[in-house]
Amino acid sequence: MNTVENQVRELAAQELAAANEKFPQFHSPHEGWAVMQEEIDEAEQAMQTVRVCSGILWEHYIRRNDSGVKKIKSIKEYAIRLACEAIQIGAMAQKNLDMLDKENLI
Repeated sequence: MNTVENQVRELAAQELAAANEKFPQFHSPHEGWAVMQEEIDEAEQAMQTVRVCSGILWEHYIRRNDSGVKKIKSIKEYAIRLACEAIQIGAMAQKNLDMLDKENLI
């Protein structure tokens, strides 16, 4: 893996702790799935924006020998959003596992 994997795991644990303080445990696998799906959708939207910005960067800047600084900054910001969403997905997956374990379903 990469050098930040342990830090990402810790961030997911911190995200889970914050979510558990703010919201009760999931009431069903359906609710857990829905919460995870919301985070997955947000991650997909962030990734789509990264892809669009990358395509625009290539078509309208790089091919014309322009640096495309604004698009690169957008890619950076959406990549960070994507990472945050991925951490939230991991946290909600663990929240799901915790619910299932509590109910002896795993």
